[in-house]
Amino acid sequence: MSSAEGAGPSGAARPHPVRVLYIGGMARSGSTLLDLMLGQLPAHCDVGELFYLWRDGVERDLLCACGERFGACPFWTEVGRVAFGGWDRVDTGRVLALQADVDRTSRLPAILGARRLPGFRSRLDEYTEVLTALYAAIATVSGAEVVVDSTKRPSLAYILRRAPGIDLRLVHVVRDPRGVVYSWTKQVKMPAGAAPKPYMNQRSPRQISRRWVTVTLMTATLRRLGVPTVLVRYEDLVREPAAALRRVAAVSTGGPEPDLSGILTPDGLRLGESHTVAGGRVRMRTGLMPLRLDEEWRTALPSSLRRFVSAVTWPLRRRFGYR
Repeated sequence: MSSAEGAGPSGAARPHPVRVLYIGGMARSGSTLLDLMLGQLPAHCDVGELFYLWRDGVERDLLCACGERFGACPFWTEVGRVAFGGWDRVDTGRVLALQADVDRTSRLPAILGARRLPGFRSRLDEYTEVLTALYAAIATVSGAEVVVDSTKRPSLAYILRRAPGIDLRLVHVVRDPRGVVYSWTKQVKMPAGAAPKPYMNQRSPRQISRRWVTVTLMTATLRRLGVPTVLVRYEDLVREPAAALRRVAAVSTGGPEPDLSGILTPDGLRLGESHTVAGGRVRMRTGLMPLRLDEEWRTALPSSLRRFVSAVTWPLRRRFGYR
């Protein structure tokens, strides 16, 4: 494994930290759609939920969004070569063990206080070096200024925040919790070969309501810790995608407003090929994709569940404009 901070080709150090635009928030909030949109912007490379690269890509050889198996995808083959000398040079079991140990929500206190925990800090530093080499290689191979990671997990964002070789920017994506809960109750089929299971996971309304509150709070706290952040509501993203993308680009690059004429059309979003390794079912889409606001929950979520979710999430929900 590469062990150099900001490692690039042949382990050479990068002159500047690699910029990572991290999509954080609760799953089923439109993060994959936002990831695909951002991947169409100049100087941005979207890679999906990079947390799952080791499991779904290196270990299980599932489909890249380009349609090739991970091991046959020229993009990821080159990334592995640049970062580590080849994926076969990586001790995947060790990386997964480190991930299971340090990259967990329950480890946030330890991540924040790593200086006082030398044993944990050593494992965290080892994991961080692997991630930094990976992000740097993605930037090198793609030629992009910004690597877009839609993992969403708060723990990974907190890890990247402390990485000296990472210039972290955050997109906090939020969706009405009643829509999130309803999405988690539905049975959603995944494209064959694109995910470990044929259907997306389902969870109880009680669990998702609680997680919506905790994940939203943990993600929002990153702004207070100094991470440059832009808030994007799913509903606004679909209704006014151009405005949302311009606000995100202002944080991710700080340059002039991007030209969106070739990306957003009156008929929807124009998608080119991408190399996302994990995410929602729309990650495999290419071509023209209509943008439709999914608010099926308003009629399909039972009134008793709607009242329950509304009560549990009420204070924080109102803070984000969901009345």
